[in-house]
Amino acid sequence: MRDGLDQAFKLASAELGMASASWLFAQEIDASEGEVGVARLRDALGRRWPVLDAVCAGWLDGARLPPVRTEGVLPHFRGLTRLVIVGLESRWLDRLLDCIGPELQIGILRHSEFTPDWERVQSNLGERITFLELSSFQSWAGSRSALLSFVYGAESGKSLFATSSWVRVSGPDTRTQFRDLIGWDVLGVPLSVYPRWLVAVPREQFTHLEAGV
Repeated sequence: MRDGLDQAFKLASAELGMASASWLFAQEIDASEGEVGVARLRDALGRRWPVLDAVCAGWLDGARLPPVRTEGVLPHFRGLTRLVIVGLESRWLDRLLDCIGPELQIGILRHSEFTPDWERVQSNLGERITFLELSSFQSWAGSRSALLSFVYGAESGKSLFATSSWVRVSGPDTRTQFRDLIGWDVLGVPLSVYPRWLVAVPREQFTHLEAGV
């Protein structure tokens, strides 16, 4: 049972994002088993999946599925023609697509340690998204382009974590190639287990850090 749940969560994280999958699992388990089930989920998978651990802990403390906040991040898109997104978080991506007009081209870096089914991801997001490779994403650089990375823990005032994909693109010359480097925090609850699957990064790598919850 535990192995099956672990595999299900890994697949959901690959194609939805760790925060999106964690809130979904907590919500569904609570609906069927109540808070006792959420506590069991945390005990079973929390050490392996620290974002899930944080979400379950927040749920047990009274937090529920948070609304997606875009008021901080949207102003940074003014004047842009291209936005490159690093990482997958379906709840936040869906909301962005609802808010952004067609004049802004949106690319997503096709890189993840979870090896999602990229065709299925694209079908879920729609044809508006362009997938970019590590070898070619810099072709979208320019004075009217920005990079946006989903980050975890920005609101805690302590460590900031991002996916390994961000580490692959955030080289010393990245700041000179894009107008802005934006971190969008999608967690909103504190991490209590060292975040396996994520990498600690300096806040100074980003020109803007905004809350997504």
